[in-house]
Amino acid sequence: RAAGMPRLSQSSFLTALDKHFSKVRTGGSLFITFKRYVPKPSKKGKENPEGSAPLCLIRAKLGNTAVSTVVPQKDAPKMQAALGTIMRGNMDALKATEKVAKKDKKR
Repeated sequence: RAAGMPRLSQSSFLTALDKHFSKVRTGGSLFITFKRYVPKPSKKGKENPEGSAPLCLIRAKLGNTAVSTVVPQKDAPKMQAALGTIMRGNMDALKATEKVAKKDKKR
């Protein structure tokens, strides 16, 4: 993982994501990515503290700042609901597209 991307706990990630959404209101783009993540065993032969079960890596990037978190499968529905709530709460700044009436062309 990149040195500038801290891996946060799930609650800290949601708080940071909410702050990113408030910054993006003035301008810019916020990118959220989901990726399947399977931790590799350490080179020293020790057991990985995250285990060997597949996890979900969630990243949020705004400009040069990025945050990430890892979600185990058992917490995925709860995390997805929390993300949905935050996203729905911050989507109010979207502009509605104007519908243009089509002109009939006669030949």
